[in-house]
Amino acid sequence: MKKFTSALLALAALALLASCGGNETVPADLSIVPNPVSMQIGGKGAKATAKVVTRIDETLAPEAYILRIADGKIELAGGSDAGVFWGRQTLAQIQSQCGRKLPGVLIEDKPVFSYRGAHLDCCRHFFTVDEVKAFIDMMALHKLNVFHWHLTEDQGWRAEIKKYPRLTEVGSVRAETLVGHYGSDEYDGTPYGGFYTQDQMRDVVAYAAERFITVIPEIEMPGHASAALASYPELGCRGKDYPYKVQTTWGVFPEVLCVGNPETFQFLKDVLDEICDIFPSEYIHIGGDEAPREEWEKCPKCQALMKEKGFKREAELQSYLNNVIEEYLAGKGRKIIGWDEILEGGVSQSATVMSWRGVKGGIEAAKMGNDVIMTPNGYCYFDHYQTKGREENGEPLAIGGYLPLEKCYSFNPYEGLNDEEKAHIKGVQANMWTEYVATFDHVQHMELPRMAALAEVAWSLDNRTAYDDFLARVTEGLLPIYQGRGYNYADYAFKGIE
Repeated sequence: MKKFTSALLALAALALLASCGGNETVPADLSIVPNPVSMQIGGKGAKATAKVVTRIDETLAPEAYILRIADGKIELAGGSDAGVFWGRQTLAQIQSQCGRKLPGVLIEDKPVFSYRGAHLDCCRHFFTVDEVKAFIDMMALHKLNVFHWHLTEDQGWRAEIKKYPRLTEVGSVRAETLVGHYGSDEYDGTPYGGFYTQDQMRDVVAYAAERFITVIPEIEMPGHASAALASYPELGCRGKDYPYKVQTTWGVFPEVLCVGNPETFQFLKDVLDEICDIFPSEYIHIGGDEAPREEWEKCPKCQALMKEKGFKREAELQSYLNNVIEEYLAGKGRKIIGWDEILEGGVSQSATVMSWRGVKGGIEAAKMGNDVIMTPNGYCYFDHYQTKGREENGEPLAIGGYLPLEKCYSFNPYEGLNDEEKAHIKGVQANMWTEYVATFDHVQHMELPRMAALAEVAWSLDNRTAYDDFLARVTEGLLPIYQGRGYNYADYAFKGIE
């Protein structure tokens, strides 16, 4: 029996077990299911059955697990039900590689980060509830535990809010969609829409919870608000008579919520009331990125608020909004997360900062004492191309950039921080923006196997092996599962294509 301490991701034993010439025969296939209590092993025609014996060991960290295969038994201990579930994912991977003859092994594993996230933008392109659940299944396979659900944007509002029905009646549908890359000036002429009912969102939350994944909704404010303003134009600085529209192309638009209008705050509070009733997560993501301030500079209401509050810069209006919303959510026992732009006008230390414009914002926030989720675009934006020779390699259209599997695997969220500052880095997250990702097959192609690389950062970090070894483990331990589930994974790295 071989022992592995601080096992390497969910792929733990697979690299060193190589050909799976193990000595423990189990007379069945394994089926990993959400139920954390027990798992029956017993294949068709098997003369005997065995059980995976599971238990909770409170001496372990909550998400840690110990997996022991020896003496004809499989024993799995977790620090909590979540730890047991993550251990099951490792067990499934071992079985996918080795079949019924399992190697004797002892694996002791726990994650480095408590927040291991994956983001999906369902606004630029809409994905069905079944597709969202399939995305959550991909996360569970890789032991990621936070689903960041992007629900509001310039190009579509996707969450049913009963008090404001026009958000989905009007804001969920755009007149047409850009064809090709940004700036093409060609449109398909076809209306595009879709939204999730409150019952559907609750269903997704429950589905994720069975897999020990928390769903954090994102309600963008004050920018990326075109769809909201098309629905309720009185909330914009240009007023109720301005013909706001749901955007049909990509980019950053000048339309922002009017911070000088008290109705804006009532609207946001009402929306968040319903969101909090659906999503039990401790955190609510309030966006905060790419909010142009030119509208505020010209808006009498915003300028009057600045004078009243003694603000010197328009950036302080955004901080004022953040603080009001943060206080309101705190009254509901919730906390806010925002993109790193929320730092620009000042932010309270209770806000968590999601650093996307490189690691600089995260480092700044950590030095200020704020908690941080690292998601820098150079390492964690999975909407970027995966090879240098994009066209000749047959890559589908993407937004740009270059993020090969190896670079994703090399990410160090702690770089540039001292020990005290490192304590504020709560986790990492991969982001999937979907301007150019219109189908779920394309989502899979962009996520896999890069999701495995980020997951290993989140679980192992300093215990990572050489990249070539990681690649071999993915090949042996994960590709059979990808293939068995019919995932449309990218194979460039396995073919040596850069």
